Amino acid sequence: MSKRNACLGTHQGFTLIELLVVIAISAILVIIATPAFITYLQTNRLTGASQNLYDALQYARSAAIKTNTNVYVYFKTGSSWCYGINASSACNCNTASSCSLGSTSANTSSSLSLSATGLSANTIKFEPKQGAAGQASTITLTNAQGNAISVEVGISGDLLLCSTTLSGYAAC
Repeated sequence: MSKRNACLGTHQGFTLIELLVVIAISAILVIIATPAFITYLQTNRLTGASQNLYDALQYARSAAIKTNTNVYVYFKTGSSWCYGINASSACNCNTASSCSLGSTSANTSSSLSLSATGLSANTIKFEPKQGAAGQASTITLTNAQGNAISVEVGISGDLLLCSTTLSGYAAC
């Protein structure tokens, strides 16, 4: 027998106890990490949805300036929220093809809710002259943990993405 084989002895692989210890430690780590991972996913859903809302409002404002016509953004609030963009008149984001410039609806698994303040008939109207909105309003998306990100629309049509509950955003 060579010297190399003599050092190996008869041990090959893991014992059942070693394997159970590794599985137990892995299970404990998964149990500890799961709530943090769920919070991370829900925060990312909130961030993505608010960025999409901000981009849609920027698009509506620039479309009003470009086409020299009023552009309307209609909002349905609550947990089954939606918003739609249409030229010349308000649209219903719940009706297919009602909003000629696009619409977005809540994902049933996202657990986000949308609220709005300062709207007239649940609508923001961007005017063709410099994209003015005519009235100040705030549209807020909130997740199940209570984190919220808002898009504030100024009278002149300027937009601000802000949050009082998440870092990395301007304070509302």
